[in-house]
Amino acid sequence: MSSVHTNNTGTKNNDACCCPFDPSLWRDDEGNDYKLIHWDDKTLHVPLNFGGAVSRALDKINKSQNNAQLPKEEFMILSDCVSPWYTNVYVSVATETVDNATIEKMSGDFLGKVFEGEYSNMGKWVKEVEKLLPIVRNASNVNIGNNNGVNKFYFYYPTCPKCAKKYGQNYVVILAAL
Repeated sequence: MSSVHTNNTGTKNNDACCCPFDPSLWRDDEGNDYKLIHWDDKTLHVPLNFGGAVSRALDKINKSQNNAQLPKEEFMILSDCVSPWYTNVYVSVATETVDNATIEKMSGDFLGKVFEGEYSNMGKWVKEVEKLLPIVRNASNVNIGNNNGVNKFYFYYPTCPKCAKKYGQNYVVILAAL
């Protein structure tokens, strides 16, 4: 298992708010097109309502009286689709508390796989990861516990839609709990 530096490594240009994404950071050292990741207590703020959630979360973090900060490395905004009508959004923070915010810790082992294309491909991508999960679980020495056959997925969008269009590539990283 390894950690992954999720920050995009390029330099953003004047017309973009996001740095270019480097998908090679999500490949393992053995040439696989996925990476196994281990997190111990990754601190995440959980805002409500996806539409304005990220803006409100960042504003709340920046205005927090207890010096809440965004991490300088491994900054991520994750989502999970718990139903067709509801999605949780998780924003990584570098501090243990944010005023008036729900904080969760994420720990565990995850399979991270990068996809590129239209969001309409998400169902196809999830099925690809679902097929890969048993292979990775059997090949790794990860204690997966009892997941009752239910796979937990998180989705990481390394660039906003505007920057994805600007760079000509729309990446999505699917993180599956092992």
